Formats: sequence, C-alpha cells, structure tokens
Amino acid sequence: MRKNLMKRHQNPQNRRKPRRKERKRMKYRLNKAENVPVTLYNVAKTKKINGKSIVTYSNFIKLVPGEEYETDDEAMLNFFRNHKRKVRYKKDLADILTKNGVPFELEMCRSCGGRIKKISYQVVEVYEDE
Repeated sequence: MRKNLMKRHQNPQNRRKPRRKERKRMKYRLNKAENVPVTLYNVAKTKKINGKSIVTYSNFIKLVPGEEYETDDEAMLNFFRNHKRKVRYKKDLADILTKNGVPFELEMCRSCGGRIKKISYQVVEVYEDE
C-alpha cells in the first residue's frame, strides 16, 4: 500500500520562510567643507541579474553641496565610507577642514623622504536617518 504523502512544499511545517533582510535606508551628503559640486568616478552599485546580486561600477555620480541623498545599497555605502581624497597640503585647506569638523590625516610622501605633505579626508559623509 502506498501512503498518501504530502509533498514537502505543501506541508506548512516544511515551508521555508523567505529570508529577506531589512536593509536600512542610509543618507549621504558631501562634507561641509566642500562648496562646489563633486563628481565621483567608478562608484560601486549592486544590481540584480537573474535573482543574483552582482556588484557593478557606474561611470560617475555627481554630488551637489547642501543636498542629501538616500540609498540602501550596501556596496555604494561602503564605497563612500572608504573613498578618501588626497591633495597636497595647504594651510588654508587644513584650516577649513578643522573649522567644519571634518577629520583629516597628514601623510608624508614616502618616495621623496617626506618633503611633500598630503592631506587625506573623506569627501562623503554617510549617516543614519534620525
């Protein structure tokens, strides 16, 4: 005799619940020291192709000072968190960054023995919506 067996997916105890991670919507903007539009190149983005998440790179993103942007794309947020601008040291720039509360690092050039100083700072601030 053959038992009447329910298929695995028809049994309510065996049904898998979809694992959908709730992603937080994060906001980002240019830091307060930037007063001109900034274009960032090769920004990472996540695309869904055939149900799979694939990280791709866009050509550019233009950010305008004073505007806030919002996304839940983790690849893009990681790109913004890790992206730093390195420019030659200028006292005026260091004063502007400290006045606006933007953290920066002084780096000495290794190839020339430290004669040239560079300032490294984050261009984009990423923060949670309050």
